[in-house]
Amino acid sequence: MIAYEEAKRIVIKSGQARGCQTEILVTQEVVGRICAQDISAPIDIQPFDNSAMDGFAVRLDDLGEGGGTLKKVGLLAAGDAVSEDVMQPGTCIEIMTGAPTPPCAEAVVPVELVEIDGDEVHFKTRSEMGVNIRRAGEDFQKGMEVLKAGQTIHPQHIMPLAVLGIDKLAVFKKPRAVFLATGDELVEDLSQDLKSGQIYNSNLPYGLAALEAMGVECLVASSVPDDPDQFKALLEDLVLQDVDFIISSGAVSAGKFDFVRKGLEQAGAEILFHKVKIKPGKPNLFARLPNGTLYFGLPGNPVATTAGLRFFVQPCMRAMMGMDEEKPVSAKVMTPFKKREGLRMFLKAQAESWEDGLLTVDLLDGQASFMVSPFLNMNCWVVAPEGVEEIKAGDVVDVYPLYPHSGFL
Repeated sequence: MIAYEEAKRIVIKSGQARGCQTEILVTQEVVGRICAQDISAPIDIQPFDNSAMDGFAVRLDDLGEGGGTLKKVGLLAAGDAVSEDVMQPGTCIEIMTGAPTPPCAEAVVPVELVEIDGDEVHFKTRSEMGVNIRRAGEDFQKGMEVLKAGQTIHPQHIMPLAVLGIDKLAVFKKPRAVFLATGDELVEDLSQDLKSGQIYNSNLPYGLAALEAMGVECLVASSVPDDPDQFKALLEDLVLQDVDFIISSGAVSAGKFDFVRKGLEQAGAEILFHKVKIKPGKPNLFARLPNGTLYFGLPGNPVATTAGLRFFVQPCMRAMMGMDEEKPVSAKVMTPFKKREGLRMFLKAQAESWEDGLLTVDLLDGQASFMVSPFLNMNCWVVAPEGVEEIKAGDVVDVYPLYPHSGFL
């Protein structure tokens, strides 16, 4: 067995070597995708000095401390072009919000602060330099960093992209995966009554849902009986599809029907590790097929499969798209827990954020790897490191959301 950190390093290095191809999408379609290029502002925003108010553009020297009267010589609306000589000394120009300010204008006086008598505008007070003028480049300056490669694009990023006139950008293609659930005991039809010795196939629908939440395109999802020859034939067929990775649940331990490793070896795969010092999921297997496809052999217990997806597949996927390694957040644990030294444990937990900014976390009952009832209330994982034997109430622990970016609500 190897330590989790070593196993994760192998996964990340393999993901980086595999990489993901890129594609160009229009800006409206990039939410949730991973940016594949550094993006800089192509123009200044504001692109020109413009008015922040409906009012009158003025020179300050034309007004005394108590205001004064100026002649209105025109009207500028949003979208109008403005000439250099539109305002002469002793004049003002009526201007609408968003309209370009004349080059000589030093302030915009709101319409509420003036009295209008035909072409004469009476100003009640003198303004200050730059008031109510949005300056060119005040929001974005040309060349300013907007997005970095490896950054997840969220809905709030669309407004700046659109403001800057960025109509399309390169994103990483979604990783392509296959999910296989092994076992003769599995019943895929959830409406079918169970017979003696049978259980419903929970890993398959969960695996599909988890991969979708992670931004993975699952091309094939199926159950596989405990038949080594059938598995080998299926593996040979899947290799031809050139997917990024294949994920299976079950058949990776040391039992008579645990055929995944042997099948992989017969297919010419390189076993990168098999068995990790973690719980749940000690029998985790990771391999590389001859065509470069990565293989995750996850244990069949539901929670072990879940943890494998979160703490092995997810880091690999991030590495494939140039993303930084995910960092945990810290929380104060409210419930004690004892564990075996030497194993890293991923514990089902429920975190809660408080008004004062404190994040607390409760470890849930039912930590066994076959128990999924805690999933009804679970929103995160607590990591108990290898060298820790006991977690005490009040200790600060590392916490990961159930899925990346899902938060703790």
